[in-house]
Amino acid sequence: MSIEAVNKYLSSSVKTPYFLIVGDGQYKGVKDKLLELGFTLVKVSDYCGGDDKLPDIDSLLERLKNADVKTSDNKLVVVGLGEYLALRGNNEAASILSQLKDLNVGSTKVVLLLRGVATQINDFQTDPRFDNRRFCMLDNANCDLSFTLAVPSVGLSTLPGIKALLIKLENGLCGNFVVNTTVNLDKALFNIHKIVNAYEGIKFTVHDFNLPSSCGSNMQWDELLKELTQNSDSLDAVFEKNGFKDNLDVDFYIRLTGPEYKSWLYFIALKSKSNILSNSYLRFVLDNTNCFEDFKTNVLNAIIEVRHDDNRFRTYYAERKRLVEKFPESDIANFVISNQINIDKSIYKLTNNTMVERKEIIAWVSQNGVIPEINEIYPALSDYLKEYVFNCGDLSNLLTEYFDEYKKQKVSNTLKADFIEKVEKLAQSREFNRLPTRNEIIDGINKDDTYLYWLDSLGVEYLAFIAELARNRNLSVTIKIARAELPTLTSFNHDFFDNWQNGKEKNDQLDKIKHSDTDGYNSDNNDLPTHLAKELVTITDAIDKAATELAQRHYKRFLIVSDHGASRLAVLRHKEEKYDTDTQGEHSGRCCKSFEPYDLPFAAEENGYLVLADYGRFKGSRAANVEVHGGASLEEVVIPVIELTLQDSKISVKIVEEFVTVDFRTGTEITLFFNPPAKNVSIVLNGKRYPAFVLDGLHYKVALPDIKRAGNYSADVYAGDDLIGEVQIKAQGKSGKKNDEFEDLF
Repeated sequence: MSIEAVNKYLSSSVKTPYFLIVGDGQYKGVKDKLLELGFTLVKVSDYCGGDDKLPDIDSLLERLKNADVKTSDNKLVVVGLGEYLALRGNNEAASILSQLKDLNVGSTKVVLLLRGVATQINDFQTDPRFDNRRFCMLDNANCDLSFTLAVPSVGLSTLPGIKALLIKLENGLCGNFVVNTTVNLDKALFNIHKIVNAYEGIKFTVHDFNLPSSCGSNMQWDELLKELTQNSDSLDAVFEKNGFKDNLDVDFYIRLTGPEYKSWLYFIALKSKSNILSNSYLRFVLDNTNCFEDFKTNVLNAIIEVRHDDNRFRTYYAERKRLVEKFPESDIANFVISNQINIDKSIYKLTNNTMVERKEIIAWVSQNGVIPEINEIYPALSDYLKEYVFNCGDLSNLLTEYFDEYKKQKVSNTLKADFIEKVEKLAQSREFNRLPTRNEIIDGINKDDTYLYWLDSLGVEYLAFIAELARNRNLSVTIKIARAELPTLTSFNHDFFDNWQNGKEKNDQLDKIKHSDTDGYNSDNNDLPTHLAKELVTITDAIDKAATELAQRHYKRFLIVSDHGASRLAVLRHKEEKYDTDTQGEHSGRCCKSFEPYDLPFAAEENGYLVLADYGRFKGSRAANVEVHGGASLEEVVIPVIELTLQDSKISVKIVEEFVTVDFRTGTEITLFFNPPAKNVSIVLNGKRYPAFVLDGLHYKVALPDIKRAGNYSADVYAGDDLIGEVQIKAQGKSGKKNDEFEDLF
């Protein structure tokens, strides 16, 4: 039909252009037919003065007007004009088409192959001269072109300007076209989408990209779009190139704090792939973070908003702890401050990753008490507070009870009246004199292939902690309890080190912690026992050194010895003696050179010194802020000699009896089976130690006179000071029943 109409136009005397309006689906076929009829193409794109310059329509009209001058231009078909005019808007389209409607082209036949301007052509039909001799509109002459316009500065990989776009349209291509242009097409008759920045370019390029623009800055989006262009518009390819393909929640801090763009891209990768992340806490943070600048802070602080009794909390806590383990103290310090918004519950959000948190935990516990969860929050503090059951003869129960109370008061930063009474009683009886001296114990130790490690100021309060450290590092530990020389000054307690002929080393870090006020441990600005956090680290480092030396077989034995202990409670007591002395008090007044006369029932006279065994202090010396030594309280004078060796990991223990019978008069007894044989076997039950007696090479009998009621009991089994395992004792009455009639006697 269209070709027939064109043939009629060719044979007519009409001297104006012929308007042939087609749709997208008809354009290419009609164009090809016209070329078969011998028409010469006149492309609007040829009249563009540059890649992004509008065509010179006046020159086009001049060409058509003067076409009959050239015999070769007797049949012309103009392409690209309709689309161009539709892009320019209704007013310009109507104006140019109106000029063409009345343009005298002489003897030349000009066909205008038009798309997109059907409405404007319909408007011309009000002119009776514009009839079917001059135009033909095909059925379904629908035009569904759309355009995405990107400013060149975005850098989108698209058509480079208006000219390239017109060429595509002149070839009959359909659909959406993306073009870099600065040309104003605000009045276009087509659907126009503008891309004015890299973020919109990325959304256009990556069709399922749904992150908000607030996730990045303009510069960051610019860089990502460049990478997309270089990687076939594949976001996954960009992530893989930068190492963000798999395991996105490992090496978290390193990735987060790398070069600025790369760390931001890591955030974008996490946001884009949050649904496949194994770390549910990280997913929780990402769901609530739409700005990279907030991301690190949110990772640290989002846990604050989750109640500790929330079903998600335990999982979130553990996952967050792994994420932030490499964060510096300064970042964690900001979290600690933010976490104080609800001080009563703040403890549950803290971890033992950093020193600033450990000190905060101790400060909280000091003021609020120990909670059951402390074992998970700060295991080292929990291990420190465990009761250590001493094994040193008839002083065992006294020392066990004393130091259990001492540690609790040190952590709670309190001093109880009944404990002061106990200290003052012991200050007069001086039970510690029944202990062997440190030198007596060292003299009995095999010094061959043994390394001596002097940990200055190490008292017995840390023995439960040390035993746990040794067990976790597969070390066998033997602990002997000794007493220091009085006064408990290093100057009177260093000969053991001087006389040692083998490998040796002194570490005075623990002593410095106890005496220093440079880390905020000062009663003027911080009277809480937060120095304990550093004490535990120092001791941990010492045990780690021992484990390393032994594992490398540098030595067979690693001996940790102390010159003296120290007292926190003597500092808290704030007790000065009732009169001045003639000599200056030393070590916060815990001792001074002897003078006469004196009336000091709590003082011992040794080595030319008066040494206070209670919690008093002589005048004339600056009061200590942290801890003190020099006196003769149990925590100052009772010291450990710790021998560490590699543990035989094959040793195991079992209880032989499935059930044991209890008697309300004599208690019961159990049989233990060791494989291989062990030495110095004992069990600890309800805070009391019971020795075992060898039956044969593998069996040991333990009498338990204090178990007089039926029930189930858990007991820790030791070989020396090594915790070998735990056994369950199932005790029943003589009749074989758990509730025997004799129990009515209790």
